[in-house]
Amino acid sequence: MVQQKVLVLGYGIELRRGLALLQHSSMDLIGVIPWSGSDSPVMWEGESGLQRHQIVGSFNQLETILDQQETAVCFAFSRPAERWEALRCCRELAAEVVGIISPEARIGADVRMGPAVVIDQGCSVESGASLGTASLLLPGVRLGIGARLGDACVLEAGVSLDDLSRIGDQVFLGAGSRVLAGCFVGRGAVVLPGSVITSDVAPGTIVSGIPAMVVESSVFSEED
Repeated sequence: MVQQKVLVLGYGIELRRGLALLQHSSMDLIGVIPWSGSDSPVMWEGESGLQRHQIVGSFNQLETILDQQETAVCFAFSRPAERWEALRCCRELAAEVVGIISPEARIGADVRMGPAVVIDQGCSVESGASLGTASLLLPGVRLGIGARLGDACVLEAGVSLDDLSRIGDQVFLGAGSRVLAGCFVGRGAVVLPGSVITSDVAPGTIVSGIPAMVVESSVFSEED
């Protein structure tokens, strides 16, 4: 069986996590390109424990590298806006985007999953749940029965989505937060760590607390 080749776009802690997951996958890592979209910080060689030869070029060279090699692309960064932007860039370049699922994650029956989804160790996705393109689940996340997750969402460690909860695109859920059954979190919202969502959250708002209350409106807009 021929191993699928993959090129990783990433930086920082999430890049280390992504490379660790790849070691337990059937994919063949051809190298890393430091992600430099949006407002991400510059990644110096060695910052993420990389050897010099593992960095195969800059983001500006991505199109050339994709033309030269038959490879898919995987994302390794944890900001929803950056995952959304990277997805847009890859679509413009007609690049295949792929995800990684930890062998220690538990995936139920009839789960629908878009491309470029990354699921870390200890995660549990119950039957009938759906995960949007380029979403990221960090260790210990749980999606209940029929929970729906939009595109380019980031769920930090220990997040729990109860049965039939719904999450819009580009939502950030902080560590240990919980969305109760049937609640909706709108596009671009930010849920701060440890919060419990007991009612619907409007798009583009920042919420915090138990129960979660609006802290402020975010800079997100429908034009973003």
